[in-house]
Amino acid sequence: MSPTILLTKPTTISPEPTARPPEPTPPTTWTITTVEGITLTGHQPDWSEDDPSQTGMTLDQAVDYLRGYAHFTMLPVDPVLPLATLDIDISGTRFRESTSVMFAAQIACHPYSQQPHERVPTASLTVVDAWDFEGLAPADLARFAAQIRTQADYFEDTVLPGLIAAREDWAARHPTAPASSPSKAELP
Repeated sequence: MSPTILLTKPTTISPEPTARPPEPTPPTTWTITTVEGITLTGHQPDWSEDDPSQTGMTLDQAVDYLRGYAHFTMLPVDPVLPLATLDIDISGTRFRESTSVMFAAQIACHPYSQQPHERVPTASLTVVDAWDFEGLAPADLARFAAQIRTQADYFEDTVLPGLIAAREDWAARHPTAPASSPSKAELP
């Protein structure tokens, strides 16, 4: 009985509805239909932002397309790091700053790569893209260090579980994939 029922004096007792287990959702697949009438299909991960499904390609075009294809997801970036100085004019005055982020994370899988290690989900990090952090006062440097710690926590608490889940999902549907990575609990 729910707490609401326990706190009120019911005039009649009605049976609680029987809970049904959720229906299992079938795995999602992508489909490429060639002009020759050949249909190619594969697992479409829930985490992937792109679907390789196509029509109107020749078989050779489809094979070339899949060899270069990657399932991917861009993970949200948090936090935004301090303003980065992009340029300083001749007098040394900052004239263009950016609030762009550092340490952007992505999970990708190239299922038809020639390299076996690329056939399972891996993480990529954009650490620095030509940003300079100059003229930091002690308080600025302390804030930057705190943000880097926060970013490290983000990698461990968000990116790592996402990557492990993606690899486990992939291994479950591709039994010939290389051995799964260790769980978060097994990592240092």
